[in-house]
Amino acid sequence: MQSKTNTKFYFLLVISMISWGFAWPSAKLIVGDQHPNVIIFWRFLATAVSLLPVVFWRKESFRLPSYRTFFQVVIGGILYTVYNQFFFLGLNNGLAGAGGVLVTTMNPIFTYVLVHSFQKKLPGGREAIGLIFGLLGGCILLRIWNLDWNSLFQSGNIFFLLCAFSWAFLSMNSHSTGQNISPLVYSFYVFTIGTILDFFLAIPYGISNALNAGFGFWIHILYLAVISTTFGTTVYFFASSKLGSRVASSFIFLVPVTALLGSWIFLGEVPSFTTTIGGFFAVLAVFLLNRSKPEEKKSET
Repeated sequence: MQSKTNTKFYFLLVISMISWGFAWPSAKLIVGDQHPNVIIFWRFLATAVSLLPVVFWRKESFRLPSYRTFFQVVIGGILYTVYNQFFFLGLNNGLAGAGGVLVTTMNPIFTYVLVHSFQKKLPGGREAIGLIFGLLGGCILLRIWNLDWNSLFQSGNIFFLLCAFSWAFLSMNSHSTGQNISPLVYSFYVFTIGTILDFFLAIPYGISNALNAGFGFWIHILYLAVISTTFGTTVYFFASSKLGSRVASSFIFLVPVTALLGSWIFLGEVPSFTTTIGGFFAVLAVFLLNRSKPEEKKSET
C-alpha cells in the first residue's frame, strides 16, 4: 500500500515539474500581448483566488503568529513581485528555453552561496567542486567569451540572472517563514500581497485592457496560475511531506529539461550546443550541492 502511495506521488511530482518547465514557453507566448505588469497582476490574482479553496480544503489557519511573520510575508510578496518583473523582462528579449535552464539551475546555486555567506561557512570538498561546476555552467550558458553589456541586455540574460538572484532571497525568506506557518498559507499571502503591489504598478498600462485580450491569452494566464503554480506547488508540498524534502527536491532537475523541451515544441527554439552543455554542468553542480551526507539522510529519516 505504501509503495502504491509513493508511486502516485512520484508520478504527480513528474507532472508538476513538467508544469513548471512548460511555464517558460507559456509566458513567452503572451509576453508581447500586454505590458509585463498587467500580465503579472492577472497572474497573481488568479493564483491567489485558486489557492484559497486549497487552503480551506487543507483546513489551514490564516492567522499569522507574530508581527515578525507578517513582516516576512510582506517581504516575500515584494520579492516575488520583483522576481516576476525580471522573469517577464528577460522573456521579452530572451529565449524561453535558455532562460528556463539558466534561472532554474542558478537559483539553488545562488541560494547555496547566500546561505553559506550569511552563516560564514566555507564549503566542503564536494560542495566546492559543485560550485566550480556551477560557475563553469553559468559561464557557458552566458557565453562569457562573447560577453559585453549590449549582448547581456539584448539576450535578456541580465534579467534572467537577476531573476535567479531574487529567487535565492525569496527561497531564504520562504524557508524562514515556513517554520511558523504552512507553505500554502505563505504562498496565498505572498500572491495576495503581490496582487496589491502590482495593481498600482499596472494601473498606468491599463489593467482592463487585458479583458479585451483573446481567448489564448487567458488560457495561458490560467495555466501559469492554476496549473503551474497552484497545482505544481501543492503537489510539491504534499510530496515533500510524504517522500521527504530531499527526494522531492531531486525532481527539480526535470524543470530545466522540460523548459528546453517545451520551448522546442511550442516555440520552435532548437537548444543550442552551449545551452545544452552549460545546462549539464549547472545541473551537475546542483546535484552535488544538494546531495546529502549519510548522517543527514539518517537525520531526515
